[in-house]
Amino acid sequence: METMRLSRVITLAALLATVPALAACGNATTAVSNSGNSDGVSATSILVGGVASLSGPIPAQFGAVFDGAKAYFDMVNAEGGVFGRKINYAYQLDDSSDPSQNVAQAQSLVSQDHVFAVVGVGTAVFSSASYLVQHNVPSFGYAISPSWSQGDNLFGAEGSFVDFLSPGPEPAFLAQQVHASKVALLAYNVTESQEACQGFSSVLHRYGVNVVFSDLSIPAPAIDLSSEVIRLKSAGAQMVVSCMDLAGNVLLAQALAQSQIHPVQYWLNGYDQTDLHQYSHLMQGVYFLLPHTPFRLPPGQLSRYPGMALYLKELAKYFPQDTPNEASMAGWINADLFVTGLRALGPHAAPTRSALIAALNGLVNYSANGLVSPITWRGEHHANGPYDCNVYVRVEGERFVTVFGSPPSVFTCFRYPEPQSLRHLTPIAPPPAVPGA
Repeated sequence: METMRLSRVITLAALLATVPALAACGNATTAVSNSGNSDGVSATSILVGGVASLSGPIPAQFGAVFDGAKAYFDMVNAEGGVFGRKINYAYQLDDSSDPSQNVAQAQSLVSQDHVFAVVGVGTAVFSSASYLVQHNVPSFGYAISPSWSQGDNLFGAEGSFVDFLSPGPEPAFLAQQVHASKVALLAYNVTESQEACQGFSSVLHRYGVNVVFSDLSIPAPAIDLSSEVIRLKSAGAQMVVSCMDLAGNVLLAQALAQSQIHPVQYWLNGYDQTDLHQYSHLMQGVYFLLPHTPFRLPPGQLSRYPGMALYLKELAKYFPQDTPNEASMAGWINADLFVTGLRALGPHAAPTRSALIAALNGLVNYSANGLVSPITWRGEHHANGPYDCNVYVRVEGERFVTVFGSPPSVFTCFRYPEPQSLRHLTPIAPPPAVPGA
C-alpha cells in the first residue's frame, strides 16, 4: 500500500476502538455471478449509485466522496456524457457507519435499484466488498481497508492494496533529511495503528535510524500524553512519528509544547486546511506525506498538474461551499476512473460490467490526469507497484508547503522495495507518468 493511505486507516481505527460493533467482517472467497452484466445501461444513460458513512456512531467524514463524484459526473454530462450516454448518479446511500447496513445498502443498489456500478464508496468498514465481488459489480471508493483487495472489480482511488506492515522508506528518508538519528514512535492500542508504527520501526532500523522510544499501546482515544513525552524527552528523541489520529496528534503537540521540547514531528493525520486553521499554533513545522498532488502547489506549478486544476475548478463550480479534501478528491478520482473505463470500450460497444472491469484492468500508469502516483491496475489490486511516489509537505504558517520532491515533480519517488543492501536513501528520477514529471 502507498505509505500515507495508512492515515485514513488509523483515523478509523481510533474511532472503531470506541465502537465494538464495527468489527471487520470476514473475507470469504465467493463464486462470481455475471447475471446483471448489463444492468443500468440504456441507449441514453448509465445508472450508478454510491454508499458512504454519513451518520451513526462514527462522525460523518465521508460524505464529500459523493460531492467529488457528482461534480465529475455533472461536468461530463454537461459535455454530452460518454458517447451520448449521461451518467445518472441517482443514489447516494447512507450506511449509518454500520457494517450490516453497508451490506444492506450495497444489496439495495445492486438487486433493487439495478445500478451498473457503485461509484463513491466512503465507509468505515467495507463489509459489502465480498457481495460486490460475488456479483462482479465495478466498485470505486475511498480505499482504507484490506477489504479492497478482495477482487479485481474493486478500485480504490489510489490503488486497492493495503499492507500496514510494509510501508515505503519515507520515514527513514525524512529522518535523514532532518538529521534525526534518534526517533520515537507513538501508536494506539488497536491493530491498524500498531502495525503502522511497527512497519515504520522496521524501515527506520533498516536504514540505521535508532528508535529510542516506542509506545504502541496508547488507549484510543488518547486523553493525556504527558508521560509519553517525558519518556521520549529522556530518551533524547529528535523526531517523533505519530501513528495516531488528529486528536492524538494535537494532544502530542500540546504535551511537547508544555515540556518545552521541539523534536521534528511526522504525523499521519491532519492534512486538512480546516484543521490547520484551527490548530496552526500547534502544527508549525509538522511534516506530512501525501499520496496525491497537494491541493495548494508552489506558485506557477498548477499547470503541471492538470487533474488537480480541473478538480479544484469543477468542485468550486458545483459545490462552492466545499473545501477541497481527500474524501471529495477520492470521489472525483473514482468517477474519473469509471468514465475512463467507459471511454476505453469505444463508442459502438454496449457497456457491460465485465467489459468495463477488463478495460480498467488493462490501464497502465493511470494517474487521474496528474492527481495520484500512476497505477497499473492489473497488478495493483493485490500488490504494491514497482515504485513508491508521495509528496512531503511541511506546515509553514497556515499553509502546507511542499518540500524535497524529485524535480521537476513535487513527488518524491523511491523504488519499491528498496534494495536490501542500501543504507542511505536517494530518491529516483520520477518514473513515467508521475504527476509533474
